[in-house]
Amino acid sequence: MRAASIGAGVGSLVSGARNDRMLTNSVLLFATSALMAGFGALFWVLAARLYPAETVGLAGAVVAASDTLALVAQLGLNIALVRTMPRSRHQFADFRVAVLVVGGAAAAFAAGYVLLLPLTSPRVHEVIGSPWAAVLFIGLVTATAVNLLTDSVFLAIDRVRSYLWLNGVLLGLAKCGLPFLLAGAGVLGLYGSAGGAALLCGLASIVVISRHLPRSRRMRPSRELRAARGFAGAGYVTVVLALSPQLVLPLLVVNELGSAATAYFFVSIQIVALQNAIVVAVGNAMYAECERHPDRRSQAFRRGGILMGVVCVGSAAAVWVVAPLLLRVFGPEYAAEGTATLRVLSVAVIGLGLSYWGAMRLRVVGRPGAMVGAQVVGTAAVLSLAVAAVPHGTTWVGAALGVGYLVGGLVSCAMSRSLPAGPQVSGELAVSVEPAVSGERGRDL
Repeated sequence: MRAASIGAGVGSLVSGARNDRMLTNSVLLFATSALMAGFGALFWVLAARLYPAETVGLAGAVVAASDTLALVAQLGLNIALVRTMPRSRHQFADFRVAVLVVGGAAAAFAAGYVLLLPLTSPRVHEVIGSPWAAVLFIGLVTATAVNLLTDSVFLAIDRVRSYLWLNGVLLGLAKCGLPFLLAGAGVLGLYGSAGGAALLCGLASIVVISRHLPRSRRMRPSRELRAARGFAGAGYVTVVLALSPQLVLPLLVVNELGSAATAYFFVSIQIVALQNAIVVAVGNAMYAECERHPDRRSQAFRRGGILMGVVCVGSAAAVWVVAPLLLRVFGPEYAAEGTATLRVLSVAVIGLGLSYWGAMRLRVVGRPGAMVGAQVVGTAAVLSLAVAAVPHGTTWVGAALGVGYLVGGLVSCAMSRSLPAGPQVSGELAVSVEPAVSGERGRDL
């Protein structure tokens, strides 16, 4: 009888976990992010084995710039689509317009970045300064931006499993296979492998998403998406501010400490990316839960905060212990030069967790001014501390990153201490408690 009772209890827990949308989406999002981080780490292991550290360092700086520009080019549409698409009657039009706008913005930002390189980083300009290399860079940044936009659309229409297969599996396999095809092409070969994989995955994602949206010839975006421009604008400003360190820090390191130090720093960041993925997965699932059930926001944030704290502290402790072993996979020089930096960066994720949790609270309660203000404080702290720290080495740069995150998180939490229980207005868009889309299309981020 007791065994049967225990079995029934376990079955009830499993069933409850499967019906918990926050937990289910957290698991799926984390699985995707874990696969992306794992394949990303394998990609840089291959790069470290196939190319000298100087080449890896320059390629890392170009990849970091490309990813950051692609994120900046979202213009807040990725955030707005998650909120509006489930209720929109013109989903296909919203998707097409967003692809065109984001792709055009990415191309413009990439072109501006290339034009400024002679002033900001002559070493990187030597790599992508020629006309054909600049065209390649602009094209692959555009493809990366569109692929990132489709990530949000998958979440908005509740096709998280498709997102898992395309971004977790296809993207990783392509990314790790292309270096062998482009071996000998130097920095551009490594960057072309990462960007080419994003291009392939982006095209596949567009095809899959188009199959799941009602077809329409309409090109004008829906009223819901147009009404969300204030919310999207505030979200965009915060994203740009949050991403600024990712664009600036590799340039600071490569200019001050050289290409080899940049390689050790960049590889450490790639390892820590798995910890970051946990933070993002929990935070996004928490946000989705609040969007679906505004009356249960306080409970969702409490559960999400506890889960985020446990995984951040636990993962930091684990990485601290195994840091030399992880870096030795890339080569003995990476373990010798990068262990301290990796350990500090792993602890910095605790600050990132607090910052992201506070940012999601401000987003849910619809406080765009506070969103921007808190991010300004956090970004200013990161950049000012990093500028002061970079002459002392990459370990101090990692510490500056963690302290800056912590400052931004404390400010966000202080600004969002009260969470209204009912529906709120974010920017110009009212958040409704009605289920907007039937079937499998939920509201996921």
